[in-house]
Amino acid sequence: MAIIDSGEAHKGKSSTQETDLAARQWAEWRSSRRQLLRMSAFAGGALAAGGFVPGMSNFVQSAMAQDSPKSGGTLAMSLADDDVQSFDPIIPTDNMSIWTQVLIYDTLIRVGPDGNSLEPGLATEWTKSDDGLTLTFTLREATFHDGSAFTSADALYSIDRALNSPDSQWAFIFPKSTLAAPDPRTFVITLPQPWAPLEADLALFSAGIISKAAHEAQGDDLFQHPIGTGPFMFDSWDKQAQVVLKKNASYWDAGKPYLDELTFKVLTDANARMLQFQGGDLDIATTVPYSQIESLKANPDVTFHDEAVARFDYWGFNVTKDPLTDVKVRQAINYAVNKDTIIQNVLFGAGQMANTFLPLMYGHDTTVAGYPYDVDKAKALIAETAVKDGFEVEVLVATGDPVTAQIAQLVANDLKAINITLKVTELEPGAKRDRRNAFDFEINTGYYTTDIIDPDELTNFAVESDGGAFSVWTQYKNADVDAKIKAARIELDPEKRLTMYSDIQKMTTDDAPFLFLFYPTGNTVTSSAIQNFKILPTGNYRLWETWRSDV
Repeated sequence: MAIIDSGEAHKGKSSTQETDLAARQWAEWRSSRRQLLRMSAFAGGALAAGGFVPGMSNFVQSAMAQDSPKSGGTLAMSLADDDVQSFDPIIPTDNMSIWTQVLIYDTLIRVGPDGNSLEPGLATEWTKSDDGLTLTFTLREATFHDGSAFTSADALYSIDRALNSPDSQWAFIFPKSTLAAPDPRTFVITLPQPWAPLEADLALFSAGIISKAAHEAQGDDLFQHPIGTGPFMFDSWDKQAQVVLKKNASYWDAGKPYLDELTFKVLTDANARMLQFQGGDLDIATTVPYSQIESLKANPDVTFHDEAVARFDYWGFNVTKDPLTDVKVRQAINYAVNKDTIIQNVLFGAGQMANTFLPLMYGHDTTVAGYPYDVDKAKALIAETAVKDGFEVEVLVATGDPVTAQIAQLVANDLKAINITLKVTELEPGAKRDRRNAFDFEINTGYYTTDIIDPDELTNFAVESDGGAFSVWTQYKNADVDAKIKAARIELDPEKRLTMYSDIQKMTTDDAPFLFLFYPTGNTVTSSAIQNFKILPTGNYRLWETWRSDV
């Protein structure tokens, strides 16, 4: 999940086409959910079909058509938003940290290759008691990167940190549970009450398993040279430049990973990123500029990936700052901004208007109207406020992000119609993040993606006032929303849960703590030698399954 600047996507389907496709897929997911539930690891909650994944069948067809995987070679990939913030699983909220961590650490359960299901990780299997309150995990034989054996003591230690450490940024997502390790290959979680998204939660990166012995010996120094059981081992971290990972030859998934080395380059400037890709210094470029997509798609030496992650691009209002304390001001801004113009002129049609805080994933409610462009309604709303004669408001934008800069220009022009002057302040990503964390902003640009295949994470993260992220730093609070989120978390009936999430979306869209912008499609490009590269709806990558055809 990320609270970072808006990315870019490719020229593709129109907004109407994307909406129709999303609606059709959502109907298909709903109609097949009971069958999926029986097939999945969920025993009492809804199967969270992790995102809007157009063309998923193409993945399977493409994989079947490929030659057998080859071992060897290296891969260089961009980190487009910023450097890694931390290698401690319980700390980061940024995608750059998350994408590298999931390659170093394993979880007990992990998201499957389709992005919509769960599969065994360090747990080979798990069972649930009749009352649904006790989960018992059978653990596989595996070794940490330092050669020491993984046991249930490491699982208990790591999950306890995620749940109970005062440093954990993700404790809010887990239930307060009793943990036990009765023998080296068995781990038990006992819940105080039902918890519908538990299995999905345990696939979250913050539940990554670290070495108990190594952490007790080294403390936080461990995360300068992290040790996990994952497919790749930490090699080096040249801060603000690159992270290098090496193949774990002792990985428990026999024969994987295929690649010998991964290099993640910090390239926040879009032009620099694409120059390196075109020059052969990058094998995978993320956040491709729209202006280059058509030429890249026509290039036989590259492969363009438009698979969409479950992502929401927004501007967050600090609802404690006047006049943004007034819901009518926030609603007026939403109606005054022409999202279709942004999508067509900046995204080249590669997205659709956002109508709720929840991306196109399981639980998303397509029936919520959102805020279509309506200047008359915007003027009527602003006329009912104390700032009917106008005001100035500041928005924070990260440097090196031409897409958000273009959006800011369009928004500024639209807001003139209701006498609002938009002051655009460009900051380096780190400085922008510091101001956000200190609540020193009026409007902050950002996006987030889901990390699990259940809507609980994003409802907690984005709109639950005590969920752990201050409603993505907007400080939005609605007691009815908070109560509904908590009720949905313990509701095991899938239909009732869906109704609750629909209600939550209706209430929060009406409260407008965000400028609801769009849900983009994907925009990543790889060299043609890169095989079996997939972007999951959860926004990360199973790079242990990726290989090169030119080795």
